[in-house]
Amino acid sequence: MKVVVVGGAGRVGRRVVSELVPHEGVSAVVADRVRPDDAGQPFVGIDLGDPASIRSSIEDADVVINTSGPFDRWGAVVLDAAIAVGTHYIDVCDDPEPTLEMLERDRAAKQAGVRAVIGLGVSPGVTNYLAMVAASNLDTVDLLATFWGDPAEGVGREEAAARAEALATAFETGRAAYTHLIAQTSSEVPVWRGHAAIRERAWRRAYRVSTSRGQTGIYRVIGHPEPVTLPRTVATRDCLNIGTVDAGTDRLMLPILDRVVANEIDPEQALAEIARELRENPEGIVTERRGDPLPRKIGAAAVGTRDGRRDGVVVFPGGPVDGSMSLETARPAVVGALHIGEVPPGVHSPEDAFDAGAYMAHYARLYWGDGTAPYIVDRAGASAVVEVES
Repeated sequence: MKVVVVGGAGRVGRRVVSELVPHEGVSAVVADRVRPDDAGQPFVGIDLGDPASIRSSIEDADVVINTSGPFDRWGAVVLDAAIAVGTHYIDVCDDPEPTLEMLERDRAAKQAGVRAVIGLGVSPGVTNYLAMVAASNLDTVDLLATFWGDPAEGVGREEAAARAEALATAFETGRAAYTHLIAQTSSEVPVWRGHAAIRERAWRRAYRVSTSRGQTGIYRVIGHPEPVTLPRTVATRDCLNIGTVDAGTDRLMLPILDRVVANEIDPEQALAEIARELRENPEGIVTERRGDPLPRKIGAAAVGTRDGRRDGVVVFPGGPVDGSMSLETARPAVVGALHIGEVPPGVHSPEDAFDAGAYMAHYARLYWGDGTAPYIVDRAGASAVVEVES
């Protein structure tokens, strides 16, 4: 199997390549503007602004994995090239709008016999499968939520200073993840409420996820693809994606995000303002501990009915997903590429591409081993996820 990794010299792309290399019979090729430092790694130059360049770079591949953002610019461009040359396609898109745009290529992909999966990272991706498992444990679903991040409740004054400085540096240097965070927290984002797609201001409404053991964390609504794809497969009244930097920082960000919404500052200025506030007011991220932390940094929760009674579950990955974000994003795409033959022709969201149980079993065997369960289902009851503040 030949896999071309578009953006293979980037942070996530390098991880995809390194995870593919150990597999016998798999050839991983870096496609990027510049050759990576590893001179021995197969490389092809690519110009994403030139469709002919993209097509020539991927036409002899079995699968192309696209890690080049922003996906609102390059997602459909690379997918269209893959469909044109008949190469199967996977990406790690975490933006809702380009997700919907690429799903519109379904008919063209089917006609070309191309199997394409959009958003096969950790979130979206693994979270979609955990959500499918959560929903399958109820008879009816009122609220289905995917969540990610570590709320880190219980930060005291001594810890706050060091934590605030580390976060300030991350925001100040404008890492791509934080730039994306500002975009998806300072705008109206697509969610699913009352059995319908609507848009609402992100980061204002917060939800607490809790297990039967009292493990808990608080998260806020953020723009992500899960709420625009999961309701196509799961009958649910509401569907949300909720995330966190940490509980204290989430709260500290709110007035600065309001200034972005009011066009008083732009996202780059917002990053600098958040960094300044963290340094000048580290006590602003002090939080009270409400219970033990959740056992994983990603998961899904569903509340509805079971056997005629209100009930809810929280589902976590069976093994750890607490490595670097680039590694955890890369691994699901690699699993998808290795098992691309199980995907029907067409363009699919993760939950529509693979059976949830089968995919998570593939993932568990590859990355956890030793008989680790693909996922953990906690019967938390009706308080599995509840709105706690606005």
